[in-house]
Amino acid sequence: MHITDFSADGFRNLRQVHFQPDEKLNLIIGDNAQGKTNLLDALWMMTGCKNFHGVKERHYLGFDADFFRCQMQFFDGRRQQEIICSLERGQQKKKKISVNGVENQKANTLFETFHCVAFSPADLDIITGNPDKRRSFMDLCACQLHPGRVQHVSRVNLLLAQRNAGIQDALKHKITKQDVLLWDEQLSQEAAYLTLMRLNYSRSLAPLCGRLYGVITGGKERLHVSYKNALGLSEGLPDPSMAMLAEQYRKMLAGHLEEDLRLGYTQKGVQRDDLLLTIDGRSVQQFGSQGQKKSAALVLKLAQAHLYNQKLQRSPVVLLDDVMGELDERRQKFLYDTVSDMQVFITLCHASSLRLEQTGKIFRMQNGNLINL
Repeated sequence: MHITDFSADGFRNLRQVHFQPDEKLNLIIGDNAQGKTNLLDALWMMTGCKNFHGVKERHYLGFDADFFRCQMQFFDGRRQQEIICSLERGQQKKKKISVNGVENQKANTLFETFHCVAFSPADLDIITGNPDKRRSFMDLCACQLHPGRVQHVSRVNLLLAQRNAGIQDALKHKITKQDVLLWDEQLSQEAAYLTLMRLNYSRSLAPLCGRLYGVITGGKERLHVSYKNALGLSEGLPDPSMAMLAEQYRKMLAGHLEEDLRLGYTQKGVQRDDLLLTIDGRSVQQFGSQGQKKSAALVLKLAQAHLYNQKLQRSPVVLLDDVMGELDERRQKFLYDTVSDMQVFITLCHASSLRLEQTGKIFRMQNGNLINL
């Protein structure tokens, strides 16, 4: 998969940007606050996913712009496709989306159409942040391979919110304790699905992360990735059936109802899952050095791209925002070698920060304008 043509106007500080990127390597250089990250944000928007820098959709529109419009043409490995996203100031609805000329208001259409893997310094939060960061990472990666899974993730969140609302109503004596359990049948089914999804993805992720991390460290350190879940399932055990997992979840929810009522929320379940990372048996989150944490985060992202490429037989587009400058030459070479068969966009303040020989296209970003060098 690779982008063949992209234009953006009015997206944050981008003004009349139009370029045809290289099929492989694209360097976007420029000083800080010139729009390099905004360009990658505009590319990422075409996936339909939440902004990976945490920017709210309402802030996509530039301060002095009446509208923004981003248009992208890309080859998905089989055919040429086009996505257009636009928003006018004062619109009450969300941005307009069209795919191949057909207007569609649902962002999940983009999720099924165009795939990216993005890496920025903020992704260190996958390692150092709360477990919800790692759960979100697992769910995004697994859903990229099978877009239909998105509805199950959304369904779990909705049912969990409804059960928690029921707990609050029971505390106010609006409903009985037994009424709260009415949510458990559906929640248990969806939780069982989500557990198997995460378990299977972590099983694919673990050996690949171990191998990639071994390359970075020259075999001196061993990274182990495992999935921690509410039911205590292990990667080494055979897959349980959906019915068995759902029944275990039902028993767990019913058994903790009194405790949930005391706390005011559902305490046990898939909302407490985590992805555990250890180096030579010690927690990366708790005991890893800054360099080990950066390397572990990098490996997770590269494994995500590799598994996508392996599963769907077409590579995702890779966005590397302000990453290369923080890596030494050995890690830069490892990163570049791993994604060398994919289309890559790299932002840098100075081209000299990239300590590798490369061929591709170099662009300069200045005041929201892109210049082909």
